[in-house]
Amino acid sequence: MLPQQVLDKFADVPADTTNENEYHGAYTALLCTTLYSTSLVPYMIWPHYYLDEKNPATARVSFVAVTLQYQPLFVLQLHPPGHINLPSTRIAADNKMRRILHSVCPETVVPKFHGISAMGQKLAFYSMDTISGRVHPDRVPTAGGGTEVDKVPANNWELNITTEAGHQRFLNVVNDVKSMDINRMRQEFSIWFNEFSCTTQ
Repeated sequence: MLPQQVLDKFADVPADTTNENEYHGAYTALLCTTLYSTSLVPYMIWPHYYLDEKNPATARVSFVAVTLQYQPLFVLQLHPPGHINLPSTRIAADNKMRRILHSVCPETVVPKFHGISAMGQKLAFYSMDTISGRVHPDRVPTAGGGTEVDKVPANNWELNITTEAGHQRFLNVVNDVKSMDINRMRQEFSIWFNEFSCTTQ
């Protein structure tokens, strides 16, 4: 379960807020407790990530966890809780996350790039295969002719971060990211060590 001080920060945010920035404190506390307290590997959390001007997904990504070399590991995008009630805002959030993943992917160093879309306390989980570029869950195209069809149901955001199930799913993502990054560093060290050994023989 989440530490009480983190739960308190989520409880302090009005349930009917229309400003996702009010959740910054709660999600910052969440990321700090999960990224820093259980890891020997240093990470950084960036509230702003400026994308390539040739392929801008958004002017700002709410949070991007990065290595000390500024390589992105996963992204957390915030939206107001009320956006879950409208097909148009759910579709917009889904499109935004997919654009962010595609835009930031060239800078990442892990084989699977995770994304979490948060509408208030409710979370939807995404992942991108950085080799193929495929994003999970698959996109379901909307109908043409100006008719909007809801292909991004509200239950995509079915898990609440303040519940045990939501917290555990979030931890699974963080632990997967850490594991991939540690494996990457081991491989880089192994390559460096082999090259060093060859030069000293």
